[in-house]
Amino acid sequence: MGAGEGERSEQREAARRTYRRIVVGVDGSAVSRDALRWAAAEAELRDCPVEVVYGWQVSTEPRPPDVDLGVAPPLEAYQRQAEQRIRGIVAETLGPGPAGRVSVQAVHHTPGKALIERARDADLLVLGSRGRGRLAAWLLGSISDAAVQRAPCSVVIVRPRPEPG
Repeated sequence: MGAGEGERSEQREAARRTYRRIVVGVDGSAVSRDALRWAAAEAELRDCPVEVVYGWQVSTEPRPPDVDLGVAPPLEAYQRQAEQRIRGIVAETLGPGPAGRVSVQAVHHTPGKALIERARDADLLVLGSRGRGRLAAWLLGSISDAAVQRAPCSVVIVRPRPEPG
């Protein structure tokens, strides 16, 4: 092995050792599941934990089924429901393997705000890209665009898999 190869190997090892946490945004969509798989593989390479973040709001969450009709569900019911759903998505996407190195946070904020807050002490924020055009992203607002501009750490955008054919 040449001197340059040894130096690169040491740099890779140092980078692997210095990662503390990777945050990934997951909402259950196919591209967010791709982002989760990418983040889990990267975390394995860097020997660090993954924190899965799901930002939710009452206005966008389904009504919790365990609350009687005619009664306003408490925030705790929405929180439980969001946590259960996102844990199920993580288990379905990653399987039983990395469960000890993956934590799940359902955060009662808009997705963008939740991701920026949880990424505060992270080394990497991983997001899926919906693949919308520039006009749609500009008109609708884009979580990934906002995260790239405001994230306190490096950001990886995982693009959708190309359609076969």
